[in-house]
Amino acid sequence: MPSVKRRQLPAFKGRPCRTGGFTLVEVLIAMVLMMVVTAAIYGVWFGLQRTYSFTEDDMKAQQEARTALAEMVELIRTARRPDAPPSTALDLVIVSADSNSLVCWTDVDRDAAHDLELVRFRVDEGTRTLYRDTSQTGDITFAEGTAVRLVGNWLSNNDDLPLFAYRDSNGTAIPAPVADPMTIREVMIDLHIDIDTERRPIAHQLTSVVQPRNLRQY
Repeated sequence: MPSVKRRQLPAFKGRPCRTGGFTLVEVLIAMVLMMVVTAAIYGVWFGLQRTYSFTEDDMKAQQEARTALAEMVELIRTARRPDAPPSTALDLVIVSADSNSLVCWTDVDRDAAHDLELVRFRVDEGTRTLYRDTSQTGDITFAEGTAVRLVGNWLSNNDDLPLFAYRDSNGTAIPAPVADPMTIREVMIDLHIDIDTERRPIAHQLTSVVQPRNLRQY
């Protein structure tokens, strides 16, 4: 039987199979992708944290403003003339009235004796704070008074957005500062709150009209 010559196929010279680990380039690409994903996750988390903090501060500011407005309304409404004023200049229910400051006699501590204290509500534009100063001695400079912060760091009242406005018995606006506080019959309170003036939402506005009930004695 004649012998058959077998044809020898050429050896395959393709890319050899890799049995080792990742190359340096692949590792670097993976690290870059991981950094991009991590940065994106951190950006979202940081944004959520800022939104939560902003919302929390906004709610706190509104609560402070509502409490402050209620206190001002009550103390101004129940203001009255002192029985024994320390001076003739202080023998008034409302001692002085300006755009961002009001001084009156009222019972702050609501004690059993119903003694009056000289009280001043004032705006500090520098710190964006609303204060209530109290003097037990009737010191108009409030050197002996005690300052209580009613709204802190979020107040937007200023010369352009006055806290107080006034009307006489005819409903006519009285320019501030009021030359004769005895002519006041209504006090308009316009409280503006904005925790971040560079960011929305716009400032909150709380308003009320107070008619001090003891002014009729004049």
